[in-house]
Amino acid sequence: MTVKRGFVDIDEGQVHYRYKGAREDVPLVMLHPGPTSAHSIVPLIDRLGAARQIIAPDLLGMGDSAAPAHDETDMTYFADAALRTLDALNVDTFDLWGSMTGAHTAIEVAILQPKRVRRLYIEMLLEYDEATEKALQENHAPKIVVDQIGSQLNLLWHLARDQHLFFPWFTRDAAHARTNGLPTAAQLHEKTVELLKACGTYHVALNAALRHNSGERLATVTVPVIGPEWFQKYLPTAAVRGDFCVGPATAPAGQVDKAAAEILRHLG
Repeated sequence: MTVKRGFVDIDEGQVHYRYKGAREDVPLVMLHPGPTSAHSIVPLIDRLGAARQIIAPDLLGMGDSAAPAHDETDMTYFADAALRTLDALNVDTFDLWGSMTGAHTAIEVAILQPKRVRRLYIEMLLEYDEATEKALQENHAPKIVVDQIGSQLNLLWHLARDQHLFFPWFTRDAAHARTNGLPTAAQLHEKTVELLKACGTYHVALNAALRHNSGERLATVTVPVIGPEWFQKYLPTAAVRGDFCVGPATAPAGQVDKAAAEILRHLG
């Protein structure tokens, strides 16, 4: 069975989602990192879908999902939208996976409706120093202005590319260079297309995530949590995950396989 796609209606419009695996009482819901969509985790969905039912929606304003109702909002809104999406799909109880923007959303989902979340697995979430956090909030997710000379095409291509070359992506100097190199031209093209589809709205969820106090919020989560080691500073009961994958769509297949095995080790 391949990874399939569908749409479901909520108040804001249609939410696009990917899915794989036979129907089960407790599926694994996967919330993708920004700034693109669940397209970025397809290889992981594919691996995990051989063992679990996977449901992976595009967050509002990203990929092929409808725009958020407001241009400035917080992660509680995106968590509520994710829960309403699962209501429309007739999903009650679920395991929950999140990475980066999806991780911020997943934390709020677990806070909003803990009785529905059996276990919360965080693939990737970073804690930044004050200066980096401020720089990211100001520059990481610019609102894109579409014009008749197509400047948005150039900007988003470089945003997609430079995330692999620098951190933060907008600090293009030797001190902020990354060493992993670039993915293939086809992979960069696919990432850029995902950004272009939602160029007017992708920044809403991303900026809400950058304002989200994940450590403070994590401390209030009551469901079992698996995540990075730094989580234990805020939630001593959190289990520490091992192998992980930052960008499954561009990562080596072996890294994706290890991440999938680690997820299944904790979630079954």
